[in-house]
Order: sequence, then C-alpha cells, then structure tokens
Amino acid sequence: MTDAREGFLSAADFRHAIASLPLVSVDLLIVNGGKLLLGQRRDEPARGTWFVPGGRIRRGEAIAKALQRVWREEIVGDMPIAQPQLLGVYEHFYDCAFDGSAVATHYVVLAYCFALTKTVDLRQESHDNTWWAPIVERPVEHAGASVHPNAQAYFAALLDG
Repeated sequence: MTDAREGFLSAADFRHAIASLPLVSVDLLIVNGGKLLLGQRRDEPARGTWFVPGGRIRRGEAIAKALQRVWREEIVGDMPIAQPQLLGVYEHFYDCAFDGSAVATHYVVLAYCFALTKTVDLRQESHDNTWWAPIVERPVEHAGASVHPNAQAYFAALLDG
C-alpha cells in the first residue's frame, strides 16, 4: 500500500485516491515590485504552462507547516517572517493526474500571497524557466508558452485586491 517513503502511497494507490477524492493544496503567490513569480512547469498536471509554485498538503500537516515545506521544496531564498495573506480558496480541475494518466484531478487550493522586498528564485527540479510577470494585466502567454488559466485567475484577483 505504501512505497519506501513512510507515509506515502504507492503511485497506483495515489492514482486511485485522485480518482476518488479532491486533493487539498497551497499555492504560493510570491509578489515583488509589482510582479508575480511564475515557473514553466515540468510536471503534470499543467506541464509546459506558466504557473505559480505550490504543492499538496499532506495528511496530518498543518497549513503553516505545508507552506514552509512547499517553500523549501520550490523556492531558492528565505521565506519571509511576516504571515502570508490568504488570497482565497480556488478549485482547479485537470484532465490528467501527476503521472500524465487520464485520471481527472480535482484540487481545492488555498492561495497565499507573500509580499517580498528581495528577490527569490524557483528551484529547477520542477520548473524549466522562471518569469517575474508584471501584475498589470491578465497574461495569456510568455516566451511561447501559455499562462495556465488557473494562474490567470490569480492575476485577476491581485489586480482587484
């Protein structure tokens, strides 16, 4: 039922869970100088599109701990001491799962905004490219790749807020 890492489901069991239940995740909206940090995703779902860093909340993991863990896994640079602001709760629906299989995935996403005064970068393990996108409009495309509609919704919320 689990793989070698304690507390993790095997790929097959996780695929079954995805087909049966929504996943809860956090997205990190990292803002600096009127720009939002985006990465071009290497992994499914949304492979190849521009998206904010984020990740699933693990069972038994408090939201604050999940934010810290996802920051460490996704970002090069220190997480700010100030509490991030909850931008809102979103639902993301995808036609595929983490492994590219045709298992539809449903995420309930807690989007947290981090206002920075210094630059950070994305770890290259999950992103091919990094873009600090100006928050002046709802971008559709950059450098030949689309901005995922779920990321576009964050621009709209940041512009309205």
